[in-house]
Amino acid sequence: MKGLTIFEVLVSILIFSIIALGLGSAVVAGKSAFFVSDIPTQLRENLLFALMPMVRELRQTAPAEIDLGEGASSNAVTFKIPHDNNADGVVVDNIGSIEWGQNITYARNGLGQLTRIFGGVTSVIAPNIALLQFSRPAGENALIQIDITVAKADSQGKLYQDTEQAIVKMRN
Repeated sequence: MKGLTIFEVLVSILIFSIIALGLGSAVVAGKSAFFVSDIPTQLRENLLFALMPMVRELRQTAPAEIDLGEGASSNAVTFKIPHDNNADGVVVDNIGSIEWGQNITYARNGLGQLTRIFGGVTSVIAPNIALLQFSRPAGENALIQIDITVAKADSQGKLYQDTEQAIVKMRN
């Protein structure tokens, strides 16, 4: 009878162990890379979710309906947008003046979230907000600048950041 020697069995177990260890390491590294590479995409998505509603609503406001004066900057902004207050189907009253709704406030809370406060209700718009700044350039009455930075650390502690700036022209 022909069989395997103990030495041959040990060598084959060693080779199999090395291959299994290599495959296991590749799977762990691939899984880690997958989750890390998703962070920049999440941050860009957070930026877009944060900017889109702010820009849309700030375009509807007027310089007189915002709490931020020319040449000033703040980490929060409060303003009003046109609203049909008398339910007649138009946002202009009987003498041609715009009817303005309740205050809307955008700000960053202590948890690093962009919040929108309207009618006493606070809504979270986007997470991972590291910086939020609203500015009105001097001499540019109808413009407001939004600077926003999002940040998130991966499981190894590496910090990822993305920054965006939007300049919004308010209605006159």
